[in-house]
Amino acid sequence: MTMDAPEALLALTAREAQIADAVFERMFPADENGPGARDIGVTTYLDRALAGAYRDRVGTYRQGLAMLNRASEDRFGVGFAEASSGDQDALLGELEAGRVAGWETPEQRPFFDLMRVHLQEGLFSDPAYGGNRNKAGWRLLGHPGVWLDNSAEENLSSEPVTKGGRIQSLADVGADLAALGSEPPVAGFDAQRGAEEPAEDVDVVMIGVGGVGGFIAPVLAKAGMKVVGLEAGPWLRLEDFRPDELSAAYYCRAELGPKFTAETPSWRRNVFEPTRDLTFSLGRMVNGVGGSVIHYGAWLRRFPAHNLRLRSHALECWGERAIPDGCTVADWPVTYDELRPWFDRIERIVGIGGDEHNDFLAHEEPYPLPPTRPFRMGELFTQATRELGLHPHATPIGMTTRAYNGFPEMTYTAWNNGFGSWTGAKWHPGLTSVREALASGNFDLRTHCRVTRILTDGDGRARGVEYLDALGRPRVQRADTVILAAYTFENVRLLFLSGDDRHPDGLGNATGQLGKHFMSKMFPHVDGFFPNVVFNRHTGPASQAVVLDDFLDASFDCGAHGFLGGSTLGAENQFLPIQISRETLPPDVPRWGQGYKDHLRQWQHWGVVRMQPEALSYEDNFLDIDPHHRDRSGVGMPLLRVTYDLLPNEERQAEFFEEKCEEILRAMGASKTWRGPRFTGAGSSHDLGGCRMGVDPAGSVVDRNLQVHDTPGLYVFSGAVFPTCAGVNPTLTLWALSLWAAHGLVNRLQAGDKR
Repeated sequence: MTMDAPEALLALTAREAQIADAVFERMFPADENGPGARDIGVTTYLDRALAGAYRDRVGTYRQGLAMLNRASEDRFGVGFAEASSGDQDALLGELEAGRVAGWETPEQRPFFDLMRVHLQEGLFSDPAYGGNRNKAGWRLLGHPGVWLDNSAEENLSSEPVTKGGRIQSLADVGADLAALGSEPPVAGFDAQRGAEEPAEDVDVVMIGVGGVGGFIAPVLAKAGMKVVGLEAGPWLRLEDFRPDELSAAYYCRAELGPKFTAETPSWRRNVFEPTRDLTFSLGRMVNGVGGSVIHYGAWLRRFPAHNLRLRSHALECWGERAIPDGCTVADWPVTYDELRPWFDRIERIVGIGGDEHNDFLAHEEPYPLPPTRPFRMGELFTQATRELGLHPHATPIGMTTRAYNGFPEMTYTAWNNGFGSWTGAKWHPGLTSVREALASGNFDLRTHCRVTRILTDGDGRARGVEYLDALGRPRVQRADTVILAAYTFENVRLLFLSGDDRHPDGLGNATGQLGKHFMSKMFPHVDGFFPNVVFNRHTGPASQAVVLDDFLDASFDCGAHGFLGGSTLGAENQFLPIQISRETLPPDVPRWGQGYKDHLRQWQHWGVVRMQPEALSYEDNFLDIDPHHRDRSGVGMPLLRVTYDLLPNEERQAEFFEEKCEEILRAMGASKTWRGPRFTGAGSSHDLGGCRMGVDPAGSVVDRNLQVHDTPGLYVFSGAVFPTCAGVNPTLTLWALSLWAAHGLVNRLQAGDKR
C-alpha cells in the first residue's frame, strides 16, 4: 500500500504492512513497463485475505515478518523496509533457499513460498479482493480480464486479442450475468429436507449425489425403488457460478469444495517419512449435487479397450519383463464389449461434441454434437503432428457445441475449467439426471447431510448409515442396500471407519485389500517459447483442445521403450491471470524479481504440450487412515493418508513423452523448450483404486457388480473400483461402468435377490 493512499488495516500492524510492502515490491518491482507490487496493491490484498479466507495464516505472517526484519537488523543494522534494494534482494534470496542466519527453523522456505503465492494472487486476482488495483496487474500483462465469450476470429487471431484495450472485472460483467436470470426452483427438491426425520421403508440409501450418484439416481428411482440420497454439499444453482479465478478455480481457493478442503488427506512418499498436506497434480473436488463434473474441463473419452485387460495385454506383447517390480496391475472383471452399448447411451444423455476422425478410439455412432471450434495453438499442433505422422483430433467434450437438451450453445470463455457453467452449457447430473430421479417421486434428496458411518447388522450385511443432518444432529437412515458414491478418498475412508465385530479392520477389508492398488494421475507438460507467434490462449476454454491417441492405442509398443503405459498428448486453450503467474518457469528465469516480471509479460508467446500418462498400481502406493491427524470440518473424523511416489517405470515413461512433446513443440516453431515437473502432488482429479473390483476376494474389495465382497448389500460406485488408470480422463468410463452396474442392481433387486 502506498503512503498517498493509506487504507485501514484489518489484520496486519502498520509495521508488518510496511515490511510486507517492501518484500512484495522486491519480488515484483516497478519498472519502465509498469507498476510494481506496491502500487498494484498486493499488501492491501494480503491484509484483507488475512482478515478473511486466510485468517489461519496470521500467526505465520506475524512470526515470519518479524524474523525477516530481525535478520535484516542483525545483518545490515536497519529493518528490512529500510534496507537497500540490494540488501533486501540478498536476504530474500537466502530466505527462498532456507539459509537466513539466526532463523533456525525449517519454516523459511515454506514462508517464502506462501508469500509468493499471495503475491501472485494480489497481483492478478479480481480487483474486488483489494489487489490488482485499477486492474493494473491485468493491464501489465496485457490480459483483458473477464470476458464471457470470444469470437471464432479471435480464437484464430495471429495478433493479440486485447478487446480494444477494454479490461473487464467481475463488477463489469455483473449485469451480463444478472441478465441471464435466476434458475427456477427444481420440482421435487426441498432445500430444507436435510433437517427432517430420516425416511422409512427405504430400499437404497446413496452416499453422495455427485458425478456418479447423481448420474445413476434415475435408474434406481424410475425402476420403482425408494432411494434416499445424502449429499454433503448444497444444490448449486447456475447463478452460484461466477468467473472468479481466486475463489472458484481448484488451483486457488477452491471454494466450491469446502468439505473436501477441510478433510484433504495427508501424504507421504513412503512409510519411512512423516506426512504432510496432500498436494495436487491437477485439482480438488466440488461438494454438491452434480459433483466435480461441475468444474471439470469436460473432456470425455473412453478408456482404450486393451486397458481393461492391461495385464494380459502386457504379457501377450512383452512377457513377464513388461510388469515392473512391485506392480499389481490386473485385468478388469468387466469387458469392454459389456460396456460398449452404455458408452453410446451416455454420449446421448450428455450431448458430447466431438470429432468423427479418430483413428484409434472409435465409437459406434456419430457424436450428437460437432467438435469445438479451431484455435490458434491447436492449429499449429495439428499441422506439426500430422507432419510427424501422428493423428490429432478435437477432444470429445461434454459441452453444448450446439444448443442441446434445452441448454444453449456454449460460449468460448476461458473462465471454464475450474468453474461451474452459469448457462448450463457444461453438462453435469444436477442439470438433468437428478431432476429425472426427483420427478419419479421415489428419490428423496437431502443436501448438507454428511455420512459418518456405514451400519451393518449381526450378519454383517449393510443396513443403513449414520449421518449428521443439515443442522448437525446425528441421525440414522435405515435401508436394505447402501451405495457409496462419493469420491475415491471419502469412499475408502468411510469403509475403513465403519468396521464392526465381523469387520474389525474396516468393511471390505477381510483380505487386507482395502486402500491397496491406489493410482493417481500426473499431468506433466513441456512449454515452448515462440518469439514470432501469439497464441491468445485466453480466448477459449480448456475443453477447446486437440489431442493425440497414437500413444494410447494397443499398437503403441511401449515395451520397446522400456516402460509399460501410454499417454495422451495435447494442446488446449484457457489461460487466466493467476494461472499465467504459476506456469512453470524456464531454468534461466528466477521465481521473483525483475526477471520473473519480464518473463510473465511474454505469456502470449508460450505454447505448451500437456501429457496425461497412464498410471500403474504398486504394492508401495496405498491408502489408509492417518493415526495422528483429523479433519478440520468440525466433525473431526480421522484423515485418510496417501502413501504414493513415482516409481522407475513412470520416470522412464515421463522421459519418453517429454522428448515427444519437445519434438512437437520444435516442429511447431518453438525457439526453446522447458519441462514442467513430473510429480507435483499425489492427488489429482483422477484418483483411482483403493476398492479394486475383481472376481477373487483375495485380490479385490468389490465384485464385478461393484458389491463389497465381505459386506452384502454394500456397493461402491466410484473410480475407487478401477483396476487400471488409463492415460484418458476417467469420467466417461466411470459413467459407463456405473450405468451398467446400476441396471444390473435393479434387475437383481427386482428379482428379489438382496444378497
